Amino acid sequence: MTRLLTTGYETGDVNEAGVSNVAGFATMAVVSSTPAPRAGSYCLKLGATNSSSNNAYKTFALPAAKSEVWVRFAFLSHLLTGGGAVTIAQMNDSTSAVQVILTYSTTDGLLRAYAGTFTTLLGVSSAGFTADSWHVIEWREQILSATTGALEVWLDGTRVINFSGDTSNTAVLSVSSVLLGTMGNNVQTGAYAAFDDIAINDVAGTINNGRPGDGRVVLLVPSGAGSSSVWTRGGTDTGANYSQTNELPPSMAQYVASATVADRDLYALGDLGMAIDSINVVEELVLAQNSDAGAGSLGLTIKSGATINESTAQPLGTSPTYYVARYETDPNTSAAWTQAAVNALEAGMTVR
Repeated sequence: MTRLLTTGYETGDVNEAGVSNVAGFATMAVVSSTPAPRAGSYCLKLGATNSSSNNAYKTFALPAAKSEVWVRFAFLSHLLTGGGAVTIAQMNDSTSAVQVILTYSTTDGLLRAYAGTFTTLLGVSSAGFTADSWHVIEWREQILSATTGALEVWLDGTRVINFSGDTSNTAVLSVSSVLLGTMGNNVQTGAYAAFDDIAINDVAGTINNGRPGDGRVVLLVPSGAGSSSVWTRGGTDTGANYSQTNELPPSMAQYVASATVADRDLYALGDLGMAIDSINVVEELVLAQNSDAGAGSLGLTIKSGATINESTAQPLGTSPTYYVARYETDPNTSAAWTQAAVNALEAGMTVR
């Protein structure tokens, strides 16, 4: 499996993915419909509510240290100044030290890549863009040794930075986290950076093992009963199990629950509702918690065609937490997903 993260914050919940970090007076990390998202109903919005604010960002921890990663995000700048250059993306090593940064200049509209925090300039983009419009940025960081590596930046499908050589800033020759936001820069009142359609790939395996390419994140919520409905409704009773689980943003005001191992609920999902060229990953996202004294685990489950696939059981915590199961191919065919297969998909969970 090579896709490490996919999120467009379409749940409407800022806690859907990553850890929010805000420092300085009146900074914000929110999910918003303003500006108009690039896709769907929401985008991630990080910035300031007065001119003394700085450092509002999301940290996405990778499952393991990586010598090469690709990051894709749609980006929109609004009123960012930061003295002419704002750090909008950053990669850290396992000690949280800065490995590389990507900046956006409001003066010339160009992207710049540095090893360290403005330490060594690795490249300046050959094209730029103005504020208040969405643009797709893809960023590759490769560290093979203290002298050998590569860094690429693609803007709206065109490579605008291409560097070969030493891309490291620390003795730890890998990347362990990706940060998106406004970092280390003073910005004016109402300034923000907006992000949408975020994806992170490593280079292992044969699928999603390189440049992500342009893409959009689409949320499908439960729309009807599936093949199994045995969990008990709790909280506000909506009259059906599936409608206990389609609230946006998700919450524990209405839910389903079971303490019986092997109990399974499956729900039909809404259709994609648009023509799709290709589908590179399907992810099931569940907000869940363990509400009793004993330990509990949950196996996120999908049904494609006649095939039921239950992911590895994940231990539940005692507070509401998002859990993800990732399917880069259709378990019913072992081939790439088709739009018809996704539209017919059922999703749910199994008690373990």
